[in-house]
Amino acid sequence: MRAALAFTAALVLAEAAQARAAPAQPAMTESQAPRPPALNHVYIVVDGPTFEALRDAPELAALLGRTDGGLPDYAPPAPDADRVFFRGRQTYLEIFAPENRFNEPVGKVGLGLGLDAPAEFEAVEQAWRKHCGHRARRTPVAYSRTKPPTPWYDAAQCDDTAVGPELAVWAMVYRPEFQRWQAEAGPSSLPVTRRADILAPRALAGQGRFDIAGLTLALSADLRERLIGQLVVAGFQRRDVPDAVELQADAFLLRLVEPSGRTGLIAIDLATASQSPPDRVLGAALLTAEPGGRALLRFPPDQKTRAEQDQP
Repeated sequence: MRAALAFTAALVLAEAAQARAAPAQPAMTESQAPRPPALNHVYIVVDGPTFEALRDAPELAALLGRTDGGLPDYAPPAPDADRVFFRGRQTYLEIFAPENRFNEPVGKVGLGLGLDAPAEFEAVEQAWRKHCGHRARRTPVAYSRTKPPTPWYDAAQCDDTAVGPELAVWAMVYRPEFQRWQAEAGPSSLPVTRRADILAPRALAGQGRFDIAGLTLALSADLRERLIGQLVVAGFQRRDVPDAVELQADAFLLRLVEPSGRTGLIAIDLATASQSPPDRVLGAALLTAEPGGRALLRFPPDQKTRAEQDQP
């Protein structure tokens, strides 16, 4: 998805001079909003010591399952890999090193919302087109290492929240051709686009032991308000609490807080199949056990990496 977003950034600059102010659209009522998306995956870009700690920690692998290096075969990441994946039951986590193929900056967060059916995706796309006007777009994404390229997923976004240095947000739905390629199924097989079905084989490969149940993000004020508006029209339910704005989707809670020292990711709430180990420092991250089969992977604003802690 980062490649699609990078292409989009160029389109945004090219279209800015031509785009007219979009006509005001009537506010969407709660009954008109589409069914809220679920979470498909999150990506984060971390500093070098934190990347190595998250990649190599046996406690994290025991809790979440082994890492992989991505398509085509989900093999363990190479020693020089610039990203690693933890695959869950319906969601997954992608962690980037600071020097990565997409030149994404340390601290950036990607939030990929997932729909299980094309009609649900179309509803979100149309809601964003009404809300964002000419700043909304749809992108078909293919896996280009096959010949011919394999249709992978369709993505929709609003440029206001998709191409900046803090955050990238998009919605997606898998294409049935992707699962057929993965399963080596014929073109006449039934179409499969559910996220859980796409990830189901990972449970047989030492993965699929968790899901991402929530995120806490600290965003700049303007970006925070733009994101809230975009997610509400997509079907998220807003709730204002004393220290945050909470946005509830399908089995996923997003908490938006005011920055305290920095913007970016504050915590990932993980629903796990096994009990989390005792608190563990992982570079600038902190893994903590929570009641009820939950764990928090926190990124406190004042947390230092082990190397920084060892400095006089």
